[in-house]
Amino acid sequence: MPESAVALSGVTKHFGPKAVLRGVELQLQAGTTVGFVGPNGAGKTTCMRLMVGLAFRDGGTARVLGHDPGRDGVAVRQRCSYLPGECGLYDALTGEETLRFALQFYERRHRDLEDRLRADFALPLDARVREYSSGMKQKLALMAALLPDVDLYLLDEPDRNLDPPSRLQLRDALHELQARDRTILVSSHHLGEVDALSHRLVFLLHGQVVDDARIEAARDRLSSMIRVRLRTEVPLPDGAARLGVEPDGSLRLAVIGEPLRWVARLDPAAIRSLEVGATRLDDLYRVLTENSP
Repeated sequence: MPESAVALSGVTKHFGPKAVLRGVELQLQAGTTVGFVGPNGAGKTTCMRLMVGLAFRDGGTARVLGHDPGRDGVAVRQRCSYLPGECGLYDALTGEETLRFALQFYERRHRDLEDRLRADFALPLDARVREYSSGMKQKLALMAALLPDVDLYLLDEPDRNLDPPSRLQLRDALHELQARDRTILVSSHHLGEVDALSHRLVFLLHGQVVDDARIEAARDRLSSMIRVRLRTEVPLPDGAARLGVEPDGSLRLAVIGEPLRWVARLDPAAIRSLEVGATRLDDLYRVLTENSP
């Protein structure tokens, strides 16, 4: 069994009377990529800040890269790169000066990845950061976070403000780090991309990690769901309840009984696309969050 890069047990955190983390249990095995999923306010950012010693837990235990981040935060940060969800940069510095400042805190960096991101992101590094757009600032922050050669990367919404081509470039960069057996914890609201990138997913709701049994129950519920996009409006066979309509016009349906038997009653000529037994992370996320306390 690979060693744990991160091990949280019974971790709690309050801000005043509000409980933000309520007994979080989380294990990250070294060399794996874990998607950290949950609605705004679930506690994901607080969890990450605790891991690098920028916030302090009220209870429970935490070990990150062999250290207690509450006591040895500097030792953790020397081997960890953290990208905050709300990242502030010095507007008066140029992009090049920003990178030089950020990377000087680390002994090593990924030189080949640096060459690739400089070419892919094509930032005007001689310009002042104040002249950058929000997307350009995010790319610069990503370079500062991904280029250090460290053991653990904690990335809080790294694809914030990125356009689709830039998100693909980010995914390629993370695949590079995966190939080097680095440990990555990534939070994002682009659920499909997190699902495609991660070895496993951790759902955080109301300051607690959702247990595997609840996730399996949600998957079982989704096994009877159908997503169908029709070429023309046609009457649907009985035995299906409409759950919603996707932006592309696809219908989400919950079928009573065997889904394939219901599909067989549809006119094949009317079907543009069909998905039986929903497997999308968005669907799982929807089921886990609906009617949650």
